[in-house]
This record gives sequence, structure tokens and C-alpha cells, in this order.
Amino acid sequence: MTVHNGQSSAGEPIVPSVVIDFPRTRRSPVHRYRDLTITVEWLDGTVVVAVDGDVDLCTAPMLHDVLEANLSRAPRRIVVDLSLVRFLNTAGLAVLLDAHRRAGPGTDLRLVATTRATWRPLQLTRTDERLVVHTSRAAAIAAPRWAAADTG
Repeated sequence: MTVHNGQSSAGEPIVPSVVIDFPRTRRSPVHRYRDLTITVEWLDGTVVVAVDGDVDLCTAPMLHDVLEANLSRAPRRIVVDLSLVRFLNTAGLAVLLDAHRRAGPGTDLRLVATTRATWRPLQLTRTDERLVVHTSRAAAIAAPRWAAADTG
């Protein structure tokens, strides 16, 4: 093979192509709608629904659909992680309360609220008194069944 100006005599670049095959992991379903992204993970009978963005009148139906679909699978626990939520209004609170009501007797619903954007609406509407709210995802997953919330 002769090389001239960085190319072989056949006109191809000298740099060989390299293919790197990474192991494929089982991807969690991701649901996107404008200002909202919802990721669902299953961890040994616990469903973690991570919500990122604004939960308002336009996006609350998407959260409702995701929670409804996972409630129908009767998990032991559903953890709704609101850590990345930037805005939560009454439409979103209504979806969370509805999911709590619709959870079967074997399903435990927990929330994770770490920011003022989520804590403030929960406290003002006294929703934090009706739902179990934790300050971290790990605490919500590890808490004993039907245990009270950790408030910080």
C-alpha cells in the first residue's frame, strides 16, 4: 500500500475504523412531553417514577397515565421522585392524590420531595399529611412498609 497525503493508494483514509461494542443494559421507559420527562425503573417489586420538569395542567395527564399503567401491574411500592420537578401545581397534586387512592391494598405510594418547588405546594395544600413524603429516593425505597415519612 502506498500512502500519499494521508490516504492510501485506493483513496481511503489511513485511519482504520474502530467499532466499540458496549454491553446493552435494559433501558427504562422514558416518557417526554414538552417540559416534562418521566423515567420508570423497576427495583425488586418497587417502581421508581422519576419526574423531571414542570407538572402542570398540560403535563399532569402524562404523569397520570404513567402512574396508572404502573399501578395496574400491582407493585409492592411506587416511589414518585419529584427531586427534579421545577414547578408543581394543583393538577399535579390531584394526580398524586388520585394515584394514592387508586393504589391497591398491596401497593404503598411514596413521594420524594427535596426542593421548595415541591415541598411548598405539598405543605400549603396539606397533601403532605395524606401522602408519605421522604427527603431522598434511598429513604423512600428502604423505609419499612407503611412507615411514616422522614421530614428531614
